[in-house]
Amino acid sequence: MSGRIPLFERLQIESQSLCNRDCWFCPRTHDRSGTYLDAQGRAVSGELSTEKIVALLDEAAGLGFVGLVGFFNYSEPLMDRRHLDLARAAARRGMRPQLHTNGDALRKRPELIDEVRDTYHDITIGLYDYEDNQALERERAFWRAALREADVAFSHIGDARRAHSVGTPRALTPPDGRYAFPDLEYENAPCHRPLLRMIVRYDGEMCLCCEDLRADFALGNVHQSTLAELWYSERHAAIIERLVEGHRQAHALCSTCPMSPTGTAGAGTRVRMRRRTWPPGERPARS
Repeated sequence: MSGRIPLFERLQIESQSLCNRDCWFCPRTHDRSGTYLDAQGRAVSGELSTEKIVALLDEAAGLGFVGLVGFFNYSEPLMDRRHLDLARAAARRGMRPQLHTNGDALRKRPELIDEVRDTYHDITIGLYDYEDNQALERERAFWRAALREADVAFSHIGDARRAHSVGTPRALTPPDGRYAFPDLEYENAPCHRPLLRMIVRYDGEMCLCCEDLRADFALGNVHQSTLAELWYSERHAAIIERLVEGHRQAHALCSTCPMSPTGTAGAGTRVRMRRRTWPPGERPARS
């Protein structure tokens, strides 16, 4: 099965919903929809069955997919007891297991470090607790030594006013002066990001992109449809085509998204931008 868009380059199958942190920059911290946190701010627990995850890996392999596979979205993958088994299952199918972790579990159980290093093709460590650039460099040095010979990268997010940070504003996170980049909306900016990743949430819902925490686009669920049916659906393809053309205003979530343009506006026009606003007590409307 194929369609108007190419196959995804990366696959994220969120195996479970929990995280051990409440980071100021993470959209899940501000969620009250019942997706990750309920109306009282309590964590919502859920997971995809092992059988379903393996079936999805088989479907992806059948589509010819051999790219990076991660078992996270807005959750901490090392909180799932199955994470090594799932990564190895992906590797047996010719895919490249990817890990994005805050590293807390590895600090508490250093005996897992060797298994993680030997299992995952691509490892990103989130560094969020440093106070200055010297502390950041110490953290980097620790993980480079601990995960020696592994392909290690860092997502370092701190107070950009005091230290280096790659913190980027997010659509469902209130504006914050600690971000490293301006908090702007880009009314007519092209966005190719939904072309890159197939994201399956812990409850089976397909998300358009990393900003679509609540599955606002209603793209379907892997418990009712195959990966191919979801990815190549007319609805999904049409949304992507509109966003590639720069029509962010066609969707409520995209219209307030602060993710930067991935191309230039067409027909000689300029990308229109303005500072993103977040009225007290309001949240972005559903698409």
